[in-house]
Amino acid sequence: MKKVVLMSLETTLLEWSPAKYQLLDELSSKGFETYLFLPGKLKNRKKYNSINYVINTEGMLNKDIRKKIIDIAPNAVIATIYIDTTVIYKLPYIMKNTSFYYYNLEICTPYLNKEVQKENFRHYIKYKFKYPLYKYKEMLYTRRVKAFSIQDRLRMRLSEKYHIKHSNVILIPNSYVFDETKIISEKQTGVVYTGGIKRDFFLKQMKNLGDVKRTPLTFSGRIDLWCKKEMKKIKNTNPDIELVEQILSIDDYTKYLQQFAVGLVWYSPLKEDQANYYIGLSSGKMFKHLSLGQPIIATKCPGITETVNKYKLGIVIDNISELDDAYEEIMRNYIYYRENVIRIYRNRFDFKKVITPFIECIDSTS
Repeated sequence: MKKVVLMSLETTLLEWSPAKYQLLDELSSKGFETYLFLPGKLKNRKKYNSINYVINTEGMLNKDIRKKIIDIAPNAVIATIYIDTTVIYKLPYIMKNTSFYYYNLEICTPYLNKEVQKENFRHYIKYKFKYPLYKYKEMLYTRRVKAFSIQDRLRMRLSEKYHIKHSNVILIPNSYVFDETKIISEKQTGVVYTGGIKRDFFLKQMKNLGDVKRTPLTFSGRIDLWCKKEMKKIKNTNPDIELVEQILSIDDYTKYLQQFAVGLVWYSPLKEDQANYYIGLSSGKMFKHLSLGQPIIATKCPGITETVNKYKLGIVIDNISELDDAYEEIMRNYIYYRENVIRIYRNRFDFKKVITPFIECIDSTS
């Protein structure tokens, strides 16, 4: 049986990384024996039938992680983020019978936001100091991989700007497997935003949120103190704006979203935060809504704006004060938008379809 190692040294939260567990599902279905490396215990282990072995790297030295991979002697090794490449960058030069891949989920840039600087100054300084070394190791690893994947051409160009490029690039949007049983009802109403509700992303548009008067709008997720204070002021004049602080499992999250008619995709990071500013088709939030047949309203953001407009997946607004008109427009033509989202998603973004070239590449070279 062929063996494949997937590196996830950044986090143990596999549930919130569909790009990883869906990839493992597809590799397992092709007959691969799968090994997952991550720093801790895998939560909800029984959910992941496609994972044969979990290697807890917590407390392991980098050389011990490399030795473990060598001992497994896999046919393929897949890194998913620069943290993985800084540990295994030597292996493609040593393991001649193993194929290596970079399934890139996050572009490594020197930027860290002010929130990280405040919350963990030691980590901030360490990252700034070691960034050149991280980048050098990432470059060395990428030079020897069989294929490099990234979400779209926008992010491919950004990755090249930061010295990561490859002759064999496979574009894989950060989407979900299409499941018709999860499509929302035509009878739902309201708009929902989910995710981090933080000053960094909301500062530019927050002052205009008070202009939203006719839309039932819910914010759900982890909320910082600044946003709580600002939204409390807004709620005094608009009781239809709800603020729900909660962290849900992926199944409960899906059920929660299914209560609403429209998803709000709100990104407004600083331009210097290029990995987020050029979010493009790496937006798991956008694809989660679309996978449920849910039209979206999106603030202008490189990559998302073009995709929504091109495929008529909802409405792009310049300013959050335009939300009322956008919501009413979608609800007047809801069946059109909903059916269009389902058709486009099934044909162009279903993960089972978009991952096929990457799986075929691994299968043919392993």
